[in-house]
Amino acid sequence: MPKAFSILVLVCSLLVPSMAFAQSGNDRVAFGHPVTVAAGEVVHDAVAFGGDTVVEGTVDGDAVSFGGDVVLRGDADVTGDTVAFGGTVRDERDVAERATNALTDGDAAESSPTHAQIDHEMGPFETLWSWMGEVARTAVLHVLLFLLGLLMIGVGRERLGHVQAAMIQDGVRTAGVGFLGYAGAIVAIVLLAITLIGIPAAIVVGLAMPIATYVGLAAAATVLGAALPIPQLKGNEIGQLGAGVAVLFLASLVPFAGGIFTAVIACLGVGALMRTKLGGERLETPPEAGPYRTATA
Repeated sequence: MPKAFSILVLVCSLLVPSMAFAQSGNDRVAFGHPVTVAAGEVVHDAVAFGGDTVVEGTVDGDAVSFGGDVVLRGDADVTGDTVAFGGTVRDERDVAERATNALTDGDAAESSPTHAQIDHEMGPFETLWSWMGEVARTAVLHVLLFLLGLLMIGVGRERLGHVQAAMIQDGVRTAGVGFLGYAGAIVAIVLLAITLIGIPAAIVVGLAMPIATYVGLAAAATVLGAALPIPQLKGNEIGQLGAGVAVLFLASLVPFAGGIFTAVIACLGVGALMRTKLGGERLETPPEAGPYRTATA
């Protein structure tokens, strides 16, 4: 399992673990479905957005999942980082090896623990402690998201209002723009990394997208909080932000579906940043009603 510091670093490099330095055509990237590196295959980075990253072969770089799990099986070998944002990292290599030995060694099968036995040996306390550790790490990330939202309210209220308007006025279109922004950024990084002269530009794009993701999520949290049917939140910007971050946190605890929800909200936030030029411009037709008035009251 990755350390807490590694997960924190991932927030700053989520979309491009090492893609800026990867060779063209040697990465495995997918949107909305799992990425699988089969036994015997060798890739540089394996990255899944909205799905699991399953490694049975060799990954010379990083194995990352956004909204899913990273699963290591068989003879999986990852030389870089294995990190799951909105999911978990599961190492099933020992379990698979023991199961194989149990089937081929005859008498050894009696002494080789099965998957259920291994889980039983871990004990309920250890299982609960491990789960609490995952929840605590996720909570830290969302606390940082809340602090970023406070900063945006304090120093950029007008720009934040423009971003909120873009999300509420046409949420579907805004989320679509954000998705295209992510896809375009990844394509640009891969193309720029082909030549040595393009690597600096690839690095700039790679650093900009995770920053935009976190800013977009913070802005979207204010809209989520304002949309909740809780009278006490009306006109309370900090309360709305906290409630929205809480929704994102609870969603992150739900396997797969929570990751998909977070990915959609990230696309919505980034799309709003793109449509308003980082909040510097208001859309031509601002909304006349809805959560926007509450969020910016």
